[in-house]
Amino acid sequence: MIALTGVTGKLGGSLARGLSEAGVSARLLARRPEAVEVLPHTTIHEAYYDKSQTTIDALTGARILFMVSGRESADRVQEHKALIDAAKKAGVEHIIYTSFYNAAPDSTFTLARDHAATESYIKEQGFAYTFIRDNFYTDFFVDLARGYGHIKGPAADGKVSAVVREDVASVALAILQNPKKWENQTLDMTGPEELSLGQMAEQLSQAWGKEIVYVEETIEEAYESRRAWQAEDWEYDSWVSTYTAIAAGEQAGVSSDIERVLGRPATSLAELLKHNSKS
Repeated sequence: MIALTGVTGKLGGSLARGLSEAGVSARLLARRPEAVEVLPHTTIHEAYYDKSQTTIDALTGARILFMVSGRESADRVQEHKALIDAAKKAGVEHIIYTSFYNAAPDSTFTLARDHAATESYIKEQGFAYTFIRDNFYTDFFVDLARGYGHIKGPAADGKVSAVVREDVASVALAILQNPKKWENQTLDMTGPEELSLGQMAEQLSQAWGKEIVYVEETIEEAYESRRAWQAEDWEYDSWVSTYTAIAAGEQAGVSSDIERVLGRPATSLAELLKHNSKS
């Protein structure tokens, strides 16, 4: 039996529907069960990123937990550890976790440090594991350009092998249908190319027939511009370090893991734009 978290979100919801269509039984875990889509072959359970009896009961009987990383917060690592503790008490054997590309305790991208801590804790607790390490989503940069007419940040000329969100969902669904094959592996989710944000802007301009520019900021300018939105300091740090991680070269590099799982290459920015031509 498989248990899924994050089923009211894009990835978790897509996986729930995919498993249902494939006839694979799954437990759908959510803080608000009433918000979960009712699907064949699934049951819906109240659960949290904690180690309450409610969460333990929701996990009991599941051998595999697909753990979508919790919503961004200052306490996310503690919440992840609590859910992992609940999974251990419930008898879960294998955790498939949505992590981050090049996650490390000293990653420039601050939220990647949370993922590194979570990966370590899953291993420390003795679970079989599969880590799906997403790079930044191509869709994120496309949405920025669509909304603002530019991509702005202190990324310098650094490159990022951004990945299309739907490719990650397809990989996750394939893994869930044959989880034993992918035990104790770390899979890097990247696109088929590494691009600077300037190169992304050029491709977007050509696809949409209008000028999209990359505006390079200093770190100080990036913090100042983002203070237009009210947020906590850790959030500003995460937003700005999205770009400084690219500048540092930590988001570059191309992996063949998507092709290894799906039997086809990862989707490029050009291919995404071809299939989604609205600007």
